[in-house]
Amino acid sequence: MTSKDLSAPFTLYTATYSICAIMVQMTYEMRGTPREGRPGMKLERKYIDISLHAREQLSEFYLLKVNPKGTVPVLVNEKLLEKPIAESVDISYYIADWYPGLLPPQHEQVIKEIINELHDISYKLLTFGTKTKYPNLNHDWLLEQAKRTDISEEYRKALVYKAGLAKDWADNHSEEDLAVNENRTRNFCAKILALMEKRPEEKDRFTYIFGPEPTVLDAHAVVFFGRVYEKERFDLLPSTLVKWHEHIRNTDLWKRAVPDGTTLPPMW
Repeated sequence: MTSKDLSAPFTLYTATYSICAIMVQMTYEMRGTPREGRPGMKLERKYIDISLHAREQLSEFYLLKVNPKGTVPVLVNEKLLEKPIAESVDISYYIADWYPGLLPPQHEQVIKEIINELHDISYKLLTFGTKTKYPNLNHDWLLEQAKRTDISEEYRKALVYKAGLAKDWADNHSEEDLAVNENRTRNFCAKILALMEKRPEEKDRFTYIFGPEPTVLDAHAVVFFGRVYEKERFDLLPSTLVKWHEHIRNTDLWKRAVPDGTTLPPMW
């Protein structure tokens, strides 16, 4: 590829309170120095309203042209990507390929293993709990929209497909499901603490999980801890991680990645 190709800006479809989108934004903000021979990655955020009164992620354009799963984040670049990248972990690793300091070879295996464990946690369940009607509201709305006579057949099929995805969540938010995800959160926190204990000692200096430089694991972990912190689930978040999170939360780094200051929507 030519440098001209590499200078083409990327578009990140995002949402103000999407935890996965914020994880990608934090990854980008922690990026460091680009790979030798590459310019800096230009990333433009395109915010969409995923609230119940707007549902822009379920529009015909979004479902047919951006992401059939109707979720954020999505990374788009018609010159550099064959198709949009529609998973936060995949987007983050793409950024890490551009900025290799985010995924140092000596830690790559453990980073990927622990990030996979993190994304096995249901952020929705930890956020909304078991009493929410949100999953059923979205599922029912999608099926109602699919009955409309003034939409294309392609859009109708997309709505039905998305309704199936919404039903999966609606069927999996029992008290037992919540307990499973709470235990996953505790296990994730324990693994982060164990990694931190192996860091080189840095007296009177803040350090990330592996040392003085952040990785993609820091980016995803600190945002997840932010959601747990904002939900005041201190039974799940050890005090050491509370302090670690608070340090980053009070920096310009957090402000750039989380412009609204919080990962939680005002109504929750």
